[in-house]
Amino acid sequence: MDWFYLPMVKMHALLGWCSVVLFVVRGLAHQFGAVWVMDARLRTLVFSSHVLIVVSGLSLWGALHHDPTTEPWMVGKFIALAVYFTSGHFALGRGEFRVLEYLVALMALAYVVAVSVTRDVALGL
Repeated sequence: MDWFYLPMVKMHALLGWCSVVLFVVRGLAHQFGAVWVMDARLRTLVFSSHVLIVVSGLSLWGALHHDPTTEPWMVGKFIALAVYFTSGHFALGRGEFRVLEYLVALMALAYVVAVSVTRDVALGL
């Protein structure tokens, strides 16, 4: 199982950090009026990274036999991911920048990363 687990976890984490960097850079560039933010090639790259994150996450979930009913951190992570995808879409998706949605997406993304690292839905509070 080590031949699968370690590379998949590293790929999942690397793609996650790439997604964070892409979102932050796109959001800041969009706020300052950069036109390349809505380029189809960049949006394809972002979408592809999200698909690969989901596939690697589901692969890890299945391989490790995680159960969301006994591991509440996974449920919290899934809910925060839904908030991130929705607010991120509304922040950048329609050609105009919305600050509130961008900040909500950043907070949801920070929560996803923190829950992934700590595996605690309350983050130790």
